[in-house]
Amino acid sequence: MMISEKEKKRRQHEKELKSFKNKLGSNIVWFDSLSKRKQYDILFRWKSEKYIKKNVTVPKRSLSYKLSKIYPANIKHYRRYKPSIVDLRQTTIDLLLNKK
Repeated sequence: MMISEKEKKRRQHEKELKSFKNKLGSNIVWFDSLSKRKQYDILFRWKSEKYIKKNVTVPKRSLSYKLSKIYPANIKHYRRYKPSIVDLRQTTIDLLLNKK
């Protein structure tokens, strides 16, 4: 059975999201407490900024240069990606219970 292009892309994005989560290290609780949409927003933003940094040489004072310095470890400092306290607590509890 052939898989549609849409399904291939969906699976590819799921793999990328899983790989991205593995790079977060100690920020995994924060990332898991975000909604799926925000998780994918961060993933795609990071991918585009990574592409810019890799392929484009820009002056240090430009906005593109500043955005290209974002790595998964410090991306949680963006204000628009703050999870609710309830979701953060629940994710922490789930993580602790699953590890035991």
